[in-house]
Amino acid sequence: MDGRGVLTEIKERDEAWSQRLVVWGNGRFPRAVPWLVARTGDSWLWLALAGWLAWQQQPIGWALLRVVVITAVIVFTAKAIFRRQRPQKQTISIGADKYAFPSGHAARAGAVAITLATFWPTWLPLLLLWSLLVSFARILLSRHFLTDVCGGLMLGYLVALILQSL
Repeated sequence: MDGRGVLTEIKERDEAWSQRLVVWGNGRFPRAVPWLVARTGDSWLWLALAGWLAWQQQPIGWALLRVVVITAVIVFTAKAIFRRQRPQKQTISIGADKYAFPSGHAARAGAVAITLATFWPTWLPLLLLWSLLVSFARILLSRHFLTDVCGGLMLGYLVALILQSL
């Protein structure tokens, strides 16, 4: 099998696994649950909170503002490069972009989780769980495939860890 065949197979498996998760979630949760969980990863929410905390001269505000903005720039650039279409059966929603990879919500949740954990290390397990739930909710809402949120999470974790080391 050549390289293109391998990529096609990976894409088909990703779409199949993602669809199984959507079907599994449809019978288990009222639609409002994943929608509300996903909203906790919205950029406007974190920009507003970070801005307010920075205005209050809180170091955590500046750290959040920096990680959210840098993650958004990287995600926007990656989406322009990869241009992966969102799932066909997606629900109607208002979104800033039409591309799926990497998931901005997952990247932002990962970056925020790691950043908050630098200020409150004992909360790391709960913050990581929250980032996974936000990501999983995006699949249940048919806004992303599994690889979109995995890529987004890894990107967010990586950006936050690099910014911490600077």
